[in-house]
Amino acid sequence: SLTAMVKPPFTLKSFDLLHLVEPAIRPCCGSIFFTQSLPSGAADDIPDHGSFVLVDTGTRKLLLTCHHVWDGFQALRSKNPKLKMGLCFSHSIVPFEPIHPIDQDENLDIASFDMKPFLEQLSDIEFFRLNCYRVPRVKLGDWLVFLGFPGRIKAHTSIGVRFVRGFHATRAYDVTDRRVFANLTGMKPSRSQPQPEPELVGRKGGYGGISSGPCFLLRENLVPQLVALATEDAFGQLSCTLLNCLNSDGTINREFPR
Repeated sequence: SLTAMVKPPFTLKSFDLLHLVEPAIRPCCGSIFFTQSLPSGAADDIPDHGSFVLVDTGTRKLLLTCHHVWDGFQALRSKNPKLKMGLCFSHSIVPFEPIHPIDQDENLDIASFDMKPFLEQLSDIEFFRLNCYRVPRVKLGDWLVFLGFPGRIKAHTSIGVRFVRGFHATRAYDVTDRRVFANLTGMKPSRSQPQPEPELVGRKGGYGGISSGPCFLLRENLVPQLVALATEDAFGQLSCTLLNCLNSDGTINREFPR
């Protein structure tokens, strides 16, 4: 692969990923899920789920997810009008209804939502600072880290499940004005020793669950910088939409370069 010919900018250790990088990212991410029985819910009452990231642009506090997640919810709700959307954080569930995106784009596969109506319910949740007009540039071979939710397990929670978090690192395979492509064949788990994997309900195939989750650029100082939203994995690559397409008010800039 192209990344195999590019020397890694630095050695990334599993210990650093687990103890330094993941804790910095985790509070601003979560799982977005569909159900018809909020706030109680049940494991078999969640037809689908995805991931999201919360960002503070300085102008607005936003939730970002993929267009295909929002589109999938609309398609399911057209068949079941009782279907609702919820946000799952580490220790809380927030009903996310009624909602309409500030903007959405099918080609870029991104949708943005205003979080102002939900701030009172998110007092212990963090928003990742994002300067939309100075998103760091990703170079070939750079380390990228991803957080997503590949499935769920039955648990004694208010919705009867717990979403299992997946956290991985790999390198940038290719970069365009709109997208960065990550090399899935070189995915590095955050744990040095493989952990027994629980039986997941609604498991996404391959590296599913990372899709619609955030993509962070990692430099040698190990401070994660939000640069993209993971959108699709296929043929050993993960395609991510660069967040330089986002304006600070949550609208999408469709003219590239900015």
